[in-house]
Amino acid sequence: MEDRLVPEVLQMIGEVVPDGVSIAISDGSQYLYYQPSSNIDLKITPGDLVPIGSATHQALLEMGKVGHQVESRIFGVPYYGLSLPLVRNGQVVGCITAIYPPQSVPLTNPEARLSFLVGKGEAGWLPIPLTEIVYISSHDGKTLLHTASGSYANKYNMAELEYMLPQERFVRCHRSYFVNMESIGFIHPHFHSTFLLEMKDKQKTRVPVSQSYASSFRQLLGF
Repeated sequence: MEDRLVPEVLQMIGEVVPDGVSIAISDGSQYLYYQPSSNIDLKITPGDLVPIGSATHQALLEMGKVGHQVESRIFGVPYYGLSLPLVRNGQVVGCITAIYPPQSVPLTNPEARLSFLVGKGEAGWLPIPLTEIVYISSHDGKTLLHTASGSYANKYNMAELEYMLPQERFVRCHRSYFVNMESIGFIHPHFHSTFLLEMKDKQKTRVPVSQSYASSFRQLLGF
């Protein structure tokens, strides 16, 4: 997108951006402008390429306004992006994205951010309070809630859970794992600056912290 078009794109802010959120403007491949907010900062620098999986990328791909929940693996923190592309003669010449912290987005799903999740066992379904979930895992597209009494299947995928789960209790430590921070018993150093979390279940399960999540994990827990 040409620099002279940036003011035109900024005029679109009223359609997608309320006060207190970050703003990113891109052309068809890279960011041209970024304004962080006190609530969330993706640390985008003008000239950075638009990453696959971001809200901006999704809007450019669909050539239309999108609301997109984005996992923390893209920018290091999860966010909700509301993106509006500027289309001319059938071509996308720019895009503006409003970047919200997950907890500040108005709920469109009445099941989101409940105090419990529903797990499916052999005999049926069980509402499980979040306080009783030790960790959550995903394998071959199947999500499991692990508690002291057993493991239960859950219908949500990891991206949806990252948006729904309270950040003050659950932390994403791996693309396949969330852990309840109050259920971490010990943190073991591992290879290449990664960690293994020993959980407080009977099995003392060890959950990996992958390299892509290690830095944000340490920052969140303060060590």
